[in-house]
Amino acid sequence: MEKHILIRYGELSLKKSNRNQFTQRIIQHIKTALAHFPNLVFQNKGLRYYIVLNDHDPEEIIPILKKIPGIYSFSVVYRCESDLESIKNAALEIMQQELAKGKRTFKVETNRAYKQFPLTSLEISQTVASYLFKSLPDLKADMRHPDFTLFLDVRDEGTYIYTEVILGMGGFPAHIQGKGLLMVSGGIDSVVAGYLAIKKGVEIEAVHFASPPYTSDNALQKVVDLLEQLAPYTLNGTILLHVVPFTTLQQLIYQYVREDYGITIMRRMMYRISERLAKKIQAEIIINGESIGQVASQTLESMSVINSVVTMPVIRPLAMMDKEEIINIARDIGTYDISIRPFEDCCTVFVPRHPQIKPRLHVAEKEEQNFDFEKSVEEAMKRIETIVLSTKQHYQVVGPIDLF
Repeated sequence: MEKHILIRYGELSLKKSNRNQFTQRIIQHIKTALAHFPNLVFQNKGLRYYIVLNDHDPEEIIPILKKIPGIYSFSVVYRCESDLESIKNAALEIMQQELAKGKRTFKVETNRAYKQFPLTSLEISQTVASYLFKSLPDLKADMRHPDFTLFLDVRDEGTYIYTEVILGMGGFPAHIQGKGLLMVSGGIDSVVAGYLAIKKGVEIEAVHFASPPYTSDNALQKVVDLLEQLAPYTLNGTILLHVVPFTTLQQLIYQYVREDYGITIMRRMMYRISERLAKKIQAEIIINGESIGQVASQTLESMSVINSVVTMPVIRPLAMMDKEEIINIARDIGTYDISIRPFEDCCTVFVPRHPQIKPRLHVAEKEEQNFDFEKSVEEAMKRIETIVLSTKQHYQVVGPIDLF
C-alpha cells in the first residue's frame, strides 16, 4: 500500500479556457516548494495531482502545501489495487490506525470513477463497512456525526483511500494575474492585504516609507520580518521591498501644510511615489491595507481626495472587512505578533491632534502649492533602496537601484 498526497485545485473551474495554464503554474509551484525532498514523484492526472511520498513524512510536506495558492484542498491517501480484497485489506489497516487515535465511529463514502468495477458505489461502501465491523468489534457506524469518514476513490489505475480533507489556501495560482505594488506600513492591515493579493494570483513587490530618525531601524526590521512571513506564499519564495526615504517630504508637509490636512497631503505624496515606482517595476495595480472608516485617512471623502493624484487602479482587499476579521487572518498567517511590536512608522509620526476626516480636493491642492513637493518626490525616488527577501537566504540590500 503506497502513501501519496492528493492535490485538489481551487478556482480553476472559473477559468476553463485557461485551465491548463493554471494547473501547470500550480504544479511548477509545488515542485519548486518541495525541491528539497529528493525522492518525491509527481503524477499529473487531469484535475487530480498526486505526490508519491516514497517514505517522506507527510507532516513535513503539509505545512508547505498550505502556503501554495490555487490548492483548494489535499489529503494523505493510501493507494491499493482496484479489486475488492485489496480495498478491504487496505481499509482495515487504515481503520486500525484510526482506532489507535481513540476514534470509534465512522461512515464510508465511495466514489466509483472506475465504471467497470463490478459493484456500485453504495455496494462498495456496504461491503467494506461490513468487513470492518466483523474485523474490528469496537467500531460503530454513525451516518450523521462520525468521528471520521473513510473515503474510497475507486479508479482504474488504483483505489485511493483517505480519512481527512485538509483545506489549502485556495484562490488562483501564484503570479498568474500580473504584478501589484503593495504599500506596507508595518501595521496589521497592509500585510494581510498583501496575503489576499497573493491568494488571488497577484505577484507582489512592496514599498515602505521610512522617516529616520523619526522612525527607527526596528521599524524597518518589523516590515522585513512581516514580508518574510509572506515570501513562502510566492512562486519563488522571494519578495522585493523598496524603501523610500520620506523624512524630507514629511518635514516639508509639517512645515508648510495646515495641520489638519497633514495626513491627507502625506498620503497623496505616498500615492504619487507608489504610482511612479509601480510603473517602473511594471506593476498594473497599487495595493494597500485601507479599510473604510478605520482611521481619518480612510473615510470615503479622504480616500477620494487622496486617490485623485493617481490614475493607476488602487486595490483595497480589506475595504469592507471588520478589524476582527483582519486580525484573524493576521493570526492565521503568523503576522499579528510582529505587527504589534511597538515601533512607530511614518504614518504615526507628525500625527495632527485633529486630522481632517472630510477633506476637500481644492483645499488639498491649494495646500500643496505652499511648497515644491515635486523636487522632493524626485529626490526620494532616486534614493530608493531595494531589499531582497527570500526564503532561501537572509535578506539582502541591493539599492539604491536605477529605476529610471
